[in-house]
Amino acid sequence: MANDYPAAPPKISWVEAAILSRETQQPCIANGKLKSFALNVDQSNADSIPQANQDFKCGVANSAVSRIVGGEMSEPNEYPWTVFLNLYFWSGDRATCTGTLIGSKWILTAAHCTFGVVNISVVLGSHDTSAGNEPHRQTVVVPAQNIKTYPGYYYGKTEDDMALLELPQEVNYSKYILPACLPYSDDSDQVGDPVTLAGWGNYSSIPDSGLSPELRKVQTSVISSSGDNGQCQQLWGNGPFSGEKVICGDGSTGNRFCYGDDGGPMNYFNNLTESYTVVGVASLGDATINCQSSRLPNIYGRVRYYLDWIYNNTDIAPTPKPTTTTTTTTTTTTTTTTTTTTTTTEDPTVFSCRNKPDGIYANPFDDCSIIFYMCFNSNKYEYTCPDAGTVFNPQICACDFPYNVPACGVSNN
Repeated sequence: MANDYPAAPPKISWVEAAILSRETQQPCIANGKLKSFALNVDQSNADSIPQANQDFKCGVANSAVSRIVGGEMSEPNEYPWTVFLNLYFWSGDRATCTGTLIGSKWILTAAHCTFGVVNISVVLGSHDTSAGNEPHRQTVVVPAQNIKTYPGYYYGKTEDDMALLELPQEVNYSKYILPACLPYSDDSDQVGDPVTLAGWGNYSSIPDSGLSPELRKVQTSVISSSGDNGQCQQLWGNGPFSGEKVICGDGSTGNRFCYGDDGGPMNYFNNLTESYTVVGVASLGDATINCQSSRLPNIYGRVRYYLDWIYNNTDIAPTPKPTTTTTTTTTTTTTTTTTTTTTTTEDPTVFSCRNKPDGIYANPFDDCSIIFYMCFNSNKYEYTCPDAGTVFNPQICACDFPYNVPACGVSNN
């Protein structure tokens, strides 16, 4: 299965970085570890990630056919990033939530699921949690000290309902255990886009109706939550909340999540990358509603808003956004023949790796920039200097203070 995936670019730490400066257009060669390039990730344990994991692409579902469903059982391990959470509290009580694997050591879930827990049993690679022996199932215990909640969240708050669970060790990716892709910071609000909700929640609001032993999914679409008074806020009627922090799924047809689905993913299939992205995390619902009869929206935390927090608190590196090439086709017709000519043009204001050798490149549009690029097999990968106040210095092929970059015009005084 891994052979079906495109080859990943080499780790920058093992690449001899070639930079073409704007002034000379000649290669500037520098050898440096990944840390020297100041990518937005702590690389102290980068080499401990299982080598086999680099052969897998995020967000690859196992379903052979994409179907529109309403509360139906998913295909076995259809969404291999979806994890079952057993929550154990100081009070002695137990509850369940759902989460999303987003890296080899990291689970994204809802903060309200983690309040008061002693530890959380994370079940990966499972489809039917009632089955006695699922061959691909792995269970990992996460202690309370390995839980990070978003700053400023309090129980019952609609916004900022985000938490990260750090697994004690990296998991090995497979067809059955695979991370979801994270969105890009400049993604649209996706109003009208189809999304799939997944989790092991209750079948209904009826007391003791029980959790679904199998992972279930519901197809719906995103509705507007723009500003503080979008369609979602008006329908929900539970106080204002920011559309920047919240993404809402249409619940008008009865397609919604229920108790136990909390913390689970809102999955969006990105046609550009041909992979699933976790765009939302199921937030705390209204305990007074009936899951079966309610037509209220599904309230999810918008992952896009929390990307900086996720990257700054994990060893996950931002995924470069794919670039597209504009193709112009012109057709000329005469009385006897038709000639079709296809030409490829590039936007001169966008950096392109086309016909460039592999290596690291400074931003050609700004001499004092926090952005730099890596080209590999003509594919472009964009990076940003993570440390506040630093910019890319093409003379040393690394992020540096602005006063060391002449083009910035800053003195060290």
